[in-house]
Amino acid sequence: MYFPRATILSAVFGLACAQESSMTASVSMASATQPTLSSAVLGSVSTSQPSAMAGMVMTHVVQVGGPNGSLTFSPSNVVAQPGDLVQFQFHPKNHSVVQSTFDNPCTPIQNIMSNKTDAFFSGFMPTNASVTATSQVLTYTIRVADAKPVWFYCSQGKHCQAGMVGAINAPTSGNKTMSAFVALAAQATENLSPGQAAGSGGATGNTPTSPSAGGGANSGTDSTSGGAAGGASSSASGAPAQATANVAAGGFSPQSYVGAAAAVVAAVVGVL
Repeated sequence: MYFPRATILSAVFGLACAQESSMTASVSMASATQPTLSSAVLGSVSTSQPSAMAGMVMTHVVQVGGPNGSLTFSPSNVVAQPGDLVQFQFHPKNHSVVQSTFDNPCTPIQNIMSNKTDAFFSGFMPTNASVTATSQVLTYTIRVADAKPVWFYCSQGKHCQAGMVGAINAPTSGNKTMSAFVALAAQATENLSPGQAAGSGGATGNTPTSPSAGGGANSGTDSTSGGAAGGASSSASGAPAQATANVAAGGFSPQSYVGAAAAVVAAVVGVL
């Protein structure tokens, strides 16, 4: 079969144009969907280390305990928006994160509000791994349901009374500030874990306890207290959860056009 030279050259030119157009469109799509990293801290009170992508979920990291054995949550107060994630990363040796009310810092919120079925509890997280050993870090992540204050503490030993308490969106003024919460915790007579009743004296957690969050991460919110749906993530992941955007390739890729054009050029050379 014979094709005029003009016809063959026209076909090669058309394939080359299609290749250029496809590659330009691919670059434009990737540029439009590529998220932008943000290092902005939400609010002046929080010193968390949020990791975010533009238009996606913001994750705030809270260090539970410290490398020197300090009994702290760092930062102690996180300023977050509804839908944000708060990830707790556990330092040695054995800590927990339990939701409470402001007025009862070292008591599970369920003991005060029996209808609070979506409260979070990480369980005890015994570990000897440092946060720098990211492959071994134990984490627990909750989702912020609304802008109301959420209060929490560590139920290990007397950690709560020693100041190991924290909050999400704690007021910066008035009677219910972070400093007022710390002062109340210091006066608590007991430090209880979920399932323990007042008068039991509290207990030391020596083994991991099943985490809870109202039966799952899709729990609802409470009308009188800040809500947060928890999800246990005691898997070894030191990095906060992040949403990612991927560009799905469809149809004929630029590489396919290159291959086809090369084949046609080879055919032209053979004919000529």
